[in-house]
Amino acid sequence: MELGGKSAAIAYADADLDNAARNVARGILHHAGQICSAASRLVAHRSIVGPLVEKLKAEAARRTVGPGAEDCDMGPVISERQLQRIEALCEVGVAEGATLATGGKRLEREGFFLPPTIFTNVRPDMRVAQEEFFGPVLVVIPFDTPEEAIAIANGTDYGLAAGIFTRDLKLALWTADRLVAGQVYVNDWWVGGVETPFGGTRRSGYGREKGQEA
Repeated sequence: MELGGKSAAIAYADADLDNAARNVARGILHHAGQICSAASRLVAHRSIVGPLVEKLKAEAARRTVGPGAEDCDMGPVISERQLQRIEALCEVGVAEGATLATGGKRLEREGFFLPPTIFTNVRPDMRVAQEEFFGPVLVVIPFDTPEEAIAIANGTDYGLAAGIFTRDLKLALWTADRLVAGQVYVNDWWVGGVETPFGGTRRSGYGREKGQEA
């Protein structure tokens, strides 16, 4: 049994920012964020938050949104009810003090379309940092120390996937050992094949699919 998630991508100060932005954007915008293992939280070292967010905004801006028949980069959310739920949670984020860097409001066109949405200045205890949107919404949370990054990443009820962006392999492995998640990616998102077991912990469910035994 596999359920939802609020998966965190940790970007350390030495991360390749172009690679991190590209993979985090793909991780949250693919299928309009309607994937259980979407990269919905970016936990970024305070020294790189500014430039990394700018690169993410550029990734968001270059994506076209519309029906699949138009061969767009990103399609709609599943229903009017779900779109209203996402918009309401975005309003909660603003009320809590988060900064809406881009998106957050439905597109003025027929259908259930929300543009890529990014929140900055997010605290780990905010609802937008704890609740799953199941839509194209990324929240950016700054950190100062590796221990703080791990505490933030592990600080939800979920535990499906996580990512680490760094040029330091020892730091990546040290971090991976401490993350509570069924899968951990390094300098990528959704990397791996059918040989790699997939599943969650905590409220992200139990059991595994794929893997050698499957």
